[in-house]
Amino acid sequence: MKRQKDQPDPAARLRDQIPEAGFPRGVGVASATTFVLLVMIAAFTAVYLSTAGPLSLLRADSGGQLPDEVTAGRQRATAALAQSLATSATSAAGDLRVATDSGVFDNGGDDAVLARLGKTYPDWRGIAVFDPAAKRVVATHGEPVAVENLRGVDVTNLTVRPIARPGDSPLVLTALPLTGDRAGRLLVVSTPLRGLSAELDKGPVRQIRLVTPDGVPLFSSGNEVPATDRVAQDLLARASTAAAAGESGVLSGTATDSGERLAPVVSYAPITSDGTAGSLGLAVVTLSRFPVEPAPARWPGLLPAAALLVLAVAGFVLLRSAVVKPILRLRADALAVAAGSLDEPVRQSRIREVNRLTRAVERYRSKLARRRPRDKVKPVVSAQVIVAVVTLALLGWSVAVAATLGRQHATVSPAVLGEYGGRVTHSAETLRRSLAQGLGDLRSVARLGSAERPDRLNGMLERLAEDENRFRSVYVTDEEGNVVHQAGRESLRDPGKLPDGSGIHQHNTSGRVPVVYAFARLPDSGKVVVGEYDIPRMASVLGSAGGRVRVVDEGKRTIADTQGYLAFSELTDSVLVKNVTTAQSGEDARESTDSSLVVASRLADDGSVADLNWVVVADQPVSSLGVADNTVRSGARVAALLTAVVALMLFAWHLLVVVRPLRRVAESAVPIAKGVGMGAVVYPQRQDEIGTIASCVEICRQALTDGKTRLGEVRRPAGAATDETKLLQRIEDEPVRGHPRPVRRREPQPLKPRPQPRRHQGNRRPEPAERGRK
Repeated sequence: MKRQKDQPDPAARLRDQIPEAGFPRGVGVASATTFVLLVMIAAFTAVYLSTAGPLSLLRADSGGQLPDEVTAGRQRATAALAQSLATSATSAAGDLRVATDSGVFDNGGDDAVLARLGKTYPDWRGIAVFDPAAKRVVATHGEPVAVENLRGVDVTNLTVRPIARPGDSPLVLTALPLTGDRAGRLLVVSTPLRGLSAELDKGPVRQIRLVTPDGVPLFSSGNEVPATDRVAQDLLARASTAAAAGESGVLSGTATDSGERLAPVVSYAPITSDGTAGSLGLAVVTLSRFPVEPAPARWPGLLPAAALLVLAVAGFVLLRSAVVKPILRLRADALAVAAGSLDEPVRQSRIREVNRLTRAVERYRSKLARRRPRDKVKPVVSAQVIVAVVTLALLGWSVAVAATLGRQHATVSPAVLGEYGGRVTHSAETLRRSLAQGLGDLRSVARLGSAERPDRLNGMLERLAEDENRFRSVYVTDEEGNVVHQAGRESLRDPGKLPDGSGIHQHNTSGRVPVVYAFARLPDSGKVVVGEYDIPRMASVLGSAGGRVRVVDEGKRTIADTQGYLAFSELTDSVLVKNVTTAQSGEDARESTDSSLVVASRLADDGSVADLNWVVVADQPVSSLGVADNTVRSGARVAALLTAVVALMLFAWHLLVVVRPLRRVAESAVPIAKGVGMGAVVYPQRQDEIGTIASCVEICRQALTDGKTRLGEVRRPAGAATDETKLLQRIEDEPVRGHPRPVRRREPQPLKPRPQPRRHQGNRRPEPAERGRK
């Protein structure tokens, strides 16, 4: 800053005496800041609102890419497959516990016991009694059991170990220590690992691998990956390493240029199970291929971005020319008048808030210069109206973008619909196996319950209700259907005679809770073993498909639902009803609407589960899919919201920083121009251009009161801002004899601090206070 003596311009010297703070103060800061923000939002709208993504500006992706929903869906499907394999691997564990509690080992030789167990559990491929101390097989039934895999293993509890078979699916060895007379021996059962072929039969899965903890493939099923396919080989190697470490995820590669353009997707997940000694030590890795559909690069955000940029420039120019520039011009003229330059008239403005001040300052100049004031200029518009117009234009842009791009329907590719249909079909197959295995468990209990020790039946029921969480209640009824023995929670089925044979039935079609049960009759007895399925457990099995999955009966009444529902509520959506009807006829039901993906699949085509005539129907909102159109829609909503926030900020900022301060200064300046309230000090409340104008008004007020000598510098009044300023009256001197009595006006003196009294020292008297001049 230059010193005052180096600045000949009085207005410049006065301007240097009045402080003005920087950002965020200033009448032009609000318009400049909002302009920068709007330009950034326009850039975001132009770049981000595209189907090809913002990186398509830097690289050309003519081959296209897989939607994110496809890769995310494969990860969920692989995790569900791992859980299904874990259930299959540990299925014999619960059967072994139930068998040992039945007392079948109490009487008879080993061969007879194993033969009875083989008839009871037909899924057991081989059964053996193994003596680990002697390292020999005591008895065997069915296929040979590879007990050599248990040598050197300390089996003190139920143990599950998978073993590989050349050219066939792996086997699972389940070993349980025996008690009583057979203490020290192991009952070993070999069962096949099920669920792999069903995954390969349907859907896009090309290969499934089971990987050991050291990353070595234990089993591989499906199409072999050629060595020349380096992309797929690299993805499988990376996935096997990560899966062996207990991680889960998904990897995707680029499509090959030869033949049909298919992109590989490799997903992996560990196979874990609770309640068994040791770990299964396996992980599942799946390789799928999906067709890549090159999506055209569309830029729907370019036009809205251009419109927003035009609004930003137009609003900035309007605010600067109609609001900021008149205030700066008024500030310059007010400084000139306050500095004593009274020759040039004050330039008038058409803005109402500024016009009131320009007219007031012009009156000050005319009074001080004793000249006629310049003609009045009638105001046209208010500054608040101009700011409101700019704000409404920006809000209109936000509403238009939110109503168009923010509500557009996404286009779903056939690959996404096919992948979702495969997940729903897999979930339905998992539910079918769970229901069928529950019926098989009841049949096994019924066979073992007819042994010579029927008192062991209660223990078997307790073990079945505890280990198999698919049942909420397991009990035995007499010939009339009354409960005799019960385990688990209280039964919900109404007492009554059960049908002949065994099977799965739906008990009711109305009520508070659906009752679905499986039953099997005890041989040579009128008693029946009944197990009521846990409906929430059934719904949790379907959760891996994604979206909302429901199970409906033949009357299209809801039996189970992954979301909140009312039991037996009928389907009302016409699209869901149409697809359920199609699935009931045995046809494939898959449909993509503007708002959701709908897939319906019949639960079972044959067997005991088919008697239920259930259909699994799933719908997933398109808005939850990771497709390009959803990205555009989400980005449009974000841009609309940000623009609305900036528009409201622009209005509030100008109202609080520009409009209202101008009105406050005008309320003090206009009465002074009329000669009213000359004793009221005008204090600058802001350190900006408007505060400078307020300081100039105060200097003019002092000059109108005390003369032109007050012009040219800032005199800050002493005291508080709330103190009232009083004019000092003239003081007349006593006349001298022979001369007229002169009249002099007493100059106002600045307030001095009150002197503090001094302490008395000895007998010294305090000096009298200095008297003022008369």
